Amino acid sequence: MIVYVKFPWKFIDSPYYKALINYPPKNVTFIGIERKKIGVVTSPKMFMIRDLAKRVIRSFLENVKIPNITFTFSDADLIHCARCLLLNKRPWVVDIEHYWNLSASSKISYSNIGRFLIEKLLKREHCKKILPWTYASENTIKEVIKSRKVLNKIEVVYPAIPAPKLVPKKSKRISLLFIGRYFYQKGGPFVLEVFRRLKQKYDVECIFISLTIPEQFKQKYKNFVKIYNSVSDEVLFQQIYPSSDIFVYPGFSDTFGFSLLEAMSFKIPIITVDAFGRKEIVEDGRNGFVIERPNYLNIYKIGRNEEKLIEEMVKKASLLIEDSSLRRKMGKYGRKLVEKGKFSIKQRNEKLRRIYEDVVKLKH
Repeated sequence: MIVYVKFPWKFIDSPYYKALINYPPKNVTFIGIERKKIGVVTSPKMFMIRDLAKRVIRSFLENVKIPNITFTFSDADLIHCARCLLLNKRPWVVDIEHYWNLSASSKISYSNIGRFLIEKLLKREHCKKILPWTYASENTIKEVIKSRKVLNKIEVVYPAIPAPKLVPKKSKRISLLFIGRYFYQKGGPFVLEVFRRLKQKYDVECIFISLTIPEQFKQKYKNFVKIYNSVSDEVLFQQIYPSSDIFVYPGFSDTFGFSLLEAMSFKIPIITVDAFGRKEIVEDGRNGFVIERPNYLNIYKIGRNEEKLIEEMVKKASLLIEDSSLRRKMGKYGRKLVEKGKFSIKQRNEKLRRIYEDVVKLKH
């Protein structure tokens, strides 16, 4: 079966599609994108260039109010649309991280014309399946679209990543890790303060990786935390993840959060904050801790509510630092979810293959 993967943008840096293309379902060949063109941006300079380009394109599209509508000349058996809508009179499916991702911005998706066009194209007979990444993603569709014809096409398919080969950790020293490209949105100020307090209390190593960390934070915390703007995939997956013991990641703005899966794949328990779909990934008390988010939270400035959250993160981290058996238990369960469970390549491919085959059968 030939499946053409259609992207509305040239900026393809989601691990979702990297794992999709590199680990296809049995008897499925993906075309339309080269493997080498998919990858997470790790260069601060390239990140800033891409981010600026996205802002310019988004600003233009917001004025015309047009969703991610595409067209392709491919004669593949099936078109898999990456968060976009297809005009072709060919069978297609679409994966959705969040309803608004069907446009360049939420302003378009939730506008009257945006909602009308999205629902119209999802109703078409050529749109065979809508594949939300999570049940939280599914709910964002149901909140906007009430058409039973559209809702009957929905089936949740969790993203997946490959489970890496594990190697014994060399150092006995506890290591805590944070990775987040967007400093404030991912909770960078909170984590740095958590790391500082833990460093004063325990003999631990704290590693912080962010493409957009302001210079004043580097200077303030440089004596407590090893700070990097970026590291290569080789260093990250062969050195940093294998040597880490606890992943601290608030992730306030995520609709998914692939770094959570990556940490789980290396048997690293997680400390995080409740957010969109978060509890579908981190099962509180099993592969980590999910801390409830205050009703009001300022991600840019530490106040009373923010201080309470920091204290709770320190408390949970201290528990994991002091209890090695709990770390191992949580790490083992997280690894199981990626290796054999709902975030495994095997389970994702079984679902996708069945969906693809059903669609192609309908075509013929």
